[in-house]
Amino acid sequence: MHSHLLRAGLSLALLPLFAACATMRVRAPGATSADFGTIVAAKYIINNNVWGKAHSPAGRERVYCTNAASPLTWGAAYNWPVGDKPYNVKAYPSIISGWHWGAWSAGSGLPVRIADHRRIVTSGSIAVTNPGVQNVAYDCWFHLIADPGNKSEPTDELMIWVARYGGAGPLGRLQGEVEIGGATWQLYRGEIGWNVFSFIRTGNAGAWTLDVRDFTDYLVAHGALAPEKYLTSVQFGSEIFLSPGDGRFDVTDYHCDVE
Repeated sequence: MHSHLLRAGLSLALLPLFAACATMRVRAPGATSADFGTIVAAKYIINNNVWGKAHSPAGRERVYCTNAASPLTWGAAYNWPVGDKPYNVKAYPSIISGWHWGAWSAGSGLPVRIADHRRIVTSGSIAVTNPGVQNVAYDCWFHLIADPGNKSEPTDELMIWVARYGGAGPLGRLQGEVEIGGATWQLYRGEIGWNVFSFIRTGNAGAWTLDVRDFTDYLVAHGALAPEKYLTSVQFGSEIFLSPGDGRFDVTDYHCDVE
């Protein structure tokens, strides 16, 4: 399944729609079922990102936040029938630190230059109810400039999959297995106009703490990522291909801190 290829093409197409809907914000604690509706919670933005809904128009999704202080308690409730594209991601309910196609969360500490070697420590716990075909993943973006706007395409994308269900798989070719942060990861590499690096945990994690710097250090050491680039965004959520009826994705103790 080529989730990154499909998502990337649609992300650019939906920029005007996201920009329009990003004003439909509520403050945490709260909830929204509006397409691309957002919740401002502490230094984060929770995004009801339904970018693939056109392929499952009967689908529905709601994001919510029940604890507004970091670490957060938040999640999503959804029902995504397979629709006309079984291998397309229908949605990515997610929490944003930093940049998102021209929108910025306040107080995230991002962007940071890779060469400055800052720690980006993040942790959380998840419970997935009635999982379908989906992942649980970080999506990190890199630019050559520190202040990208809504038309500034990234140069690189780093995904860190802490769990996956139903056979969900990444873009690109398998490069091998690596040990990072006390876990084993399969590394995939692809290209969709920018480089896509996907680290897939070999065993699902229900709770974790990781440092994004460990993954960027690995890529820099192997000549795959230039240290003068900026990490502009760290996002976390679930890419959902389909759900067998009503599903839920609940996150507790979530934080992402630049140190």
